[in-house]
Amino acid sequence: MTRTIDTLARAARHGMLVRAGCACGNQRHYRAGDLAALVGGGRDPRTLRFRCSQCDRASSTVAVIEIDLNRVSSLKVWKPMSFPDGTIAWTPERLRRG
Repeated sequence: MTRTIDTLARAARHGMLVRAGCACGNQRHYRAGDLAALVGGGRDPRTLRFRCSQCDRASSTVAVIEIDLNRVSSLKVWKPMSFPDGTIAWTPERLRRG
C-alpha cells in the first residue's frame, strides 16, 4: 500500500530531502530529518517557508524528493549548525555516495 509523504517525520524516516526552489532558478536541498528536528516532525513540508538567498523572495516551490545516490555524483545539502548563543546557521555539505 502506498502512503503519501505528508509530514517531515515520514520523509525523514525514508531518508528524503526537501527541495526549496525560487522563481529566479535558485534551489536548495535540506535533509528532512534536520528540518523535522527544528520545526517538528508533524509539519507538512509543503507548508514550510523559505527565503531565497539570491533575490530575497519567498520560495515558490517546496517539494519532497528521494535521491538515488548511485545516480547522483554529488549534491549540495544544507545542514543546520547551532551556536552557543542559540542562533542557527545553515552550512552546505556535499551529499555523496557512501
